[in-house]
Amino acid sequence: MQRLAPQTARGHEEPFAVQFSVFLANRVGQLHELLAKFAEKVVDVLGVSVVDSTDWAVIRIVFSDANKAREVLRSAGLPFTESDVLLVVLAAEDSLSTACGHLLSAEINVHFAYPLMIRTDDSPVMVFHVDDLVTATHVLTRHGFKLLGHEDLADFR
Repeated sequence: MQRLAPQTARGHEEPFAVQFSVFLANRVGQLHELLAKFAEKVVDVLGVSVVDSTDWAVIRIVFSDANKAREVLRSAGLPFTESDVLLVVLAAEDSLSTACGHLLSAEINVHFAYPLMIRTDDSPVMVFHVDDLVTATHVLTRHGFKLLGHEDLADFR
């Protein structure tokens, strides 16, 4: 009789990436100044989303190197938070709708999504911030979606 290795609920490392949310005063030139700090330190911005209001803006950014990005933000004294996000490769024309449908069927809420400025295997990549990353990962991979993790982003420098 063959003995199977014990399985755990998390039998592998999930392919998550880090998104930074940077809080800036909503003034002319603030986004440019922020992005210039990363250009100086050779940290590539792979995706960005801006949510603004009258007085402030939240800049959501995915970088090629989260550790370097964290150092730049800390040395600049900028307020920021970090979140784990999913990077979903959309290989077919209806992939975005299909991915959202699978997440809906698993009752996973998408808080926000935006595209990255990179492509892999000639397919676009979307950032998803969801309320249950582990289940979303399992649902999407079970349905054939390719997910990128933080270690994959170094290839886009």
